[in-house]
Amino acid sequence: MDNYKRIDKLIMKYLIIGAIVILLITNYKQVLQWLSVLMTVLQPIIMGAGIAYIINLLMVQFEKIYFPNKHAKWVIMTRRPVSILSSFIVVLFIIVFVISLIAPQLISVFATMIEKAPELFTMVENWILQYNDLFPQLADFVQDVDIDWQGFASQFLNMINNFTGNVIETTVSTIGSVFNFIVNIFLAIIISIYILLTKEKLAGQFKRVSNAFLPERLDQNLRYLLSVLNESFSSFFVGETIEAVILGSMVALGMWIFRFPYAGMIGALTGVTAYIPFVGAYISASVGFLLILVESPIRALLFLVLIIVIQQIEGNIIYPRVVGQSIGLSGLWVIVGITIGGGLWGVPGMLFGVPISSAIYRLIKDNVVLKEKYKGRLKVKG
Repeated sequence: MDNYKRIDKLIMKYLIIGAIVILLITNYKQVLQWLSVLMTVLQPIIMGAGIAYIINLLMVQFEKIYFPNKHAKWVIMTRRPVSILSSFIVVLFIIVFVISLIAPQLISVFATMIEKAPELFTMVENWILQYNDLFPQLADFVQDVDIDWQGFASQFLNMINNFTGNVIETTVSTIGSVFNFIVNIFLAIIISIYILLTKEKLAGQFKRVSNAFLPERLDQNLRYLLSVLNESFSSFFVGETIEAVILGSMVALGMWIFRFPYAGMIGALTGVTAYIPFVGAYISASVGFLLILVESPIRALLFLVLIIVIQQIEGNIIYPRVVGQSIGLSGLWVIVGITIGGGLWGVPGMLFGVPISSAIYRLIKDNVVLKEKYKGRLKVKG
């Protein structure tokens, strides 16, 4: 009798699950709308959790150096708030420093590029014709094609002006969205501070809830999954930050030694884009090449040679030791993670694809080890 009741409950359970799945599939448009509304409502909380996670990496280090050997009440009371404040100040300083280093020079250089576009094109054309022995097909193409570079530059400037006007109109019309974004950022920072102040309490509450409502096996698997994700993301961000500082410094120092212009700006840009593994270096190299090309095509080519040399050192020596060891992934799986993540979610996907791939790799690896041990025991018993 008990077996029949158990079977009836199991059948009813699967019928309910099937009905819910069918309901979701048949009303997927409404479900997507509800999810969109829910994500909009939860956006400050999600952003706050993300900010708290990043700040926590710094906060933990500050807590270790804030009077580590003292246990006075005032030290214990102030350790967490002072560490949080110090972490936010460091992050804010880095953001302001990078923006102040990149933005003014970038705007000035692009304005110069637009102004000198006809002169630049003519210079490139003359340089190709001068070295026609090296580029015979390209030289023939340049001679056959007659382009009105002055007219092209004028059209480009008109396009930029129209685009700027549209941007201004769009900005004015969407001032409410900008205000909403600022409010969300402010709320996210407040939420992140509360999360950081009470992170141990929140972790304990989560453990109690998962332990109360989930089966023991599922509860253990969930905690293990979150632990692996935390290790992967924290190792990735710490490793990438160290690698970004090293790579940006190498580019800036190399450009300064060989007297290339915009050394500080391109070095800072390289450090920022280095958070996107493999692809980021090409982004900063392309920008640097275009900026230096305005002054001298030869120096622009020499800049590319410098970047290639630095990339070889970074890719073969620094990245495997700093980031590769920390996330436990080979170069192939890093590229796979970037490709899939970028295809699904664009630039954020390229950034987060690597730690997610690392977590998946770790989970599969641990599962394989358990299976091998289990099969080994069966063989021994057999």
